[in-house]
Amino acid sequence: MPLNEYLKAQNKTNEIIIANNFTSNELDRFSASDFRWADNRTKQFRHKQVKKGEIYQFEFGKNYKPEMSYEHRGLVIGVKQKLLYVLPIFSYDPAKHLDVYHHIDNPASKSDMFLLKASEFSFINHDSVLKLNDIRTVSINRILYQQNGMIPPVSDTYKQIEQLVLQKYFSSFYYDYNHFQQKAFLLEKQQKENDAALKELTSKNDELKEQIAALQEQLAQNNDNQ
Repeated sequence: MPLNEYLKAQNKTNEIIIANNFTSNELDRFSASDFRWADNRTKQFRHKQVKKGEIYQFEFGKNYKPEMSYEHRGLVIGVKQKLLYVLPIFSYDPAKHLDVYHHIDNPASKSDMFLLKASEFSFINHDSVLKLNDIRTVSINRILYQQNGMIPPVSDTYKQIEQLVLQKYFSSFYYDYNHFQQKAFLLEKQQKENDAALKELTSKNDELKEQIAALQEQLAQNNDNQ
């Protein structure tokens, strides 16, 4: 019976809690996650226009390690109707996160973590990390509230984040994309050089035509004088 299975699951959860396998902080977040799910699961979708580059506080729910769980900030990198594609954001710990990518401090890093410095972004009070290898597909109803500030999609930072995500999730596609992009760049460069050469040849051709016309006119005058 479904009710019996539910009670068994609740008993198992209670056993874990009684055994002190939860810290008080995690128990608080665990309870908040359950409450939000029960309170929001049948509600109408939010009538809010969410855009790429915006930062929100999300309820990611209960998940397995190392997936992001509970309440965290997230960067929206895609919107598909009422589904959002989100990169989680969490606090940066220099003692724990020894290798994080930063376009100035550590541009050679292959880390799955992208350092967001508080001095560079207004929506964080302390240095934080963007989790590049944990794209979450979430309902718009997982939004708790919007954070101040954003990473504009036209900015170099956002384009860099998109590029790194593409590289990590779709490495073969990224390789082909880069290859064809470089090929297109070389073809465009060659086309510009060809256009410049054609323009120069056209100009010289016009000059020669003028010289030929002048010579023909002079020849005609000489014939008339004879």
